[in-house]
Amino acid sequence: MVDGKLIAVIVDIQKSRSIEGLKRKEMDIRLRQLLQILYNRFERYLVARPMLTQGDSIEILVNDWRPVAYLFHRLHMEDIRFRVGIGTGEIIILRDSANECDGPAFWNAREELEEVKTARYKGRIAGFRFDRESHDTENNEAIKALLFLTTLQGMTPTQSGYCYYYIWEARNITEIAQHMNTTKGNVSKTLNKTPCHLLAKIIVNNEEFQ
Repeated sequence: MVDGKLIAVIVDIQKSRSIEGLKRKEMDIRLRQLLQILYNRFERYLVARPMLTQGDSIEILVNDWRPVAYLFHRLHMEDIRFRVGIGTGEIIILRDSANECDGPAFWNAREELEEVKTARYKGRIAGFRFDRESHDTENNEAIKALLFLTTLQGMTPTQSGYCYYYIWEARNITEIAQHMNTTKGNVSKTLNKTPCHLLAKIIVNNEEFQ
């Protein structure tokens, strides 16, 4: 068993099985590339290597909420619909890949994801389950990730995209405008309609992620 702030996250990509042929292969490549980026940028917060399983499920194991927030932001920005279950608790580290780990945190995440899938309220996309043995510290990390996801849900894909480059890439208004092929005024106005500036301060100094 491993002690500490451990959070298991299982993300289910919605309707991925209905995608056929080349588009499904492209989706698989995009997700694997995203997980490699996640690993490269946040390795110190990842207890195991994030994995894509069966082509439509992402499993990650972390000790901090920010890698989870980053993953949520990338999926939302790219308009990839998903559902997620988050669990806290102890973890059995079997190998260095998240899908080869086990323990109460993963059991809780899987159970919560199944509950989200079968919920009568179809607009629900996330849920969490805290283990009775969990500490407040790890529970609070999970709550932060879920609150970040809730904030993203209130944004359009365009707002989410501008906010992504502002937070995670530390780009200024001019750089975002050039990258997104729009005006500085449009970027500034769009960001001011979101809590992006506040999120950037909450997450951490952007230089840590460069």
